[in-house]
Amino acid sequence: MSQSHLIARQPICNESLKVIGFELLYRMNQGDNHASITDGDSATIDVLLAAYNDLSIEDVVGQDLAFVNFTSNIIVNRLPPLPSKQLVIELLENQQVTPELLKSLKHLRHKGYKIALDDFCLNKETISLVECADIIKLDVLTDPPEKWAPYIPKLTARGITMLAEKVETYEVYEQCRDLGFELFQGYFFSKPKLIEGKTLSRNETSLIQLISKINNPEVNYNEIVKIISADAGLSYNLLRTINSGMYSLTAKVDSVKQAAVALGLNHLKNWINLLALGSMDNKPSILLETAMLRAKMCESIGEKITKKSEPGEYFTTGLFSTIDAFFDTPLITLIDKLSLSDEITDALLHYNGPIGHTLQFVINAQEATTYHSSSNLLNQYNIDDQTLNQCYCDSLQWVRNNNIVN
Repeated sequence: MSQSHLIARQPICNESLKVIGFELLYRMNQGDNHASITDGDSATIDVLLAAYNDLSIEDVVGQDLAFVNFTSNIIVNRLPPLPSKQLVIELLENQQVTPELLKSLKHLRHKGYKIALDDFCLNKETISLVECADIIKLDVLTDPPEKWAPYIPKLTARGITMLAEKVETYEVYEQCRDLGFELFQGYFFSKPKLIEGKTLSRNETSLIQLISKINNPEVNYNEIVKIISADAGLSYNLLRTINSGMYSLTAKVDSVKQAAVALGLNHLKNWINLLALGSMDNKPSILLETAMLRAKMCESIGEKITKKSEPGEYFTTGLFSTIDAFFDTPLITLIDKLSLSDEITDALLHYNGPIGHTLQFVINAQEATTYHSSSNLLNQYNIDDQTLNQCYCDSLQWVRNNNIVN
């Protein structure tokens, strides 16, 4: 059987929190339980094979940039003939700086590739790399960002873009932005900006009440139609979505009741949940895209586990796994306000059961981490790497085709 190459991607945002690219990250195969990479060359080749061969670069990053880690050995001796339009060659830290490496980097820049220096540490050995760089990435979790304050204006004056990576909180993002960083990478976009003593606004409370009613296991078809019809904005967005062409309907749908019949109960709930979260215009678009990707990938894996088409409980779990970031409120507090089933609640809070295992795997896949439970999931449910790659690719495509960000 042919080998399947696994990758994950982490978004890179600009100061407006708009995604401009993704770092493509190596993931271990299902039989491995450790994330250590002993052979950087092989890891790079596997990422390139996954992105350009197993899938396609457009499927993985769309029209955005693709940041890929490279060793000096590949840059000097083994760089495949890849198109330069989207690829950012990210030189790994701790590579020996040689005349051959500097010459190769300058040659690649001349050919149109962008060069990024990963986890850069400025010293007398690495200073020569600055001449070859378009982007410098700094680990602001390890190195306090203010340490670089004197250097940032000088580097940006040379046309170098400063990228802060491992940005874990919104507060660190704001600090880095104020210091002059232009690009940002980390989990800050999907973690809540907790404010002590914060209470939900009237609009947020209304949204929580709507989501609670829609997802109540006891709600019936007519009640859902009535709830949606009472919200003019939600009704409009639902009809706009269903008439957009994605469902290939033979006739135009012009009422919520017709939409409910055309979509079916599970699809209807999923879209209302999405549209409700998408109406929060004070959040970065990547947060909704992350929620949508988790939802669809959970659903796709859930289909393999349950042997059912579009299992709604898997989709809902993936979608709500980021709800704390939408409302800047701890997940356990929000779940107390929602009428979710015990199965979904247990999956969200404790990663228990098939849905919880699936959610944990999807989060691990997105964040390029591996745990024992990830490989156990694959073994337990007989889901191979190739199937997961296809689920991932299909989910990415679904997110792009169903962009509901205003």
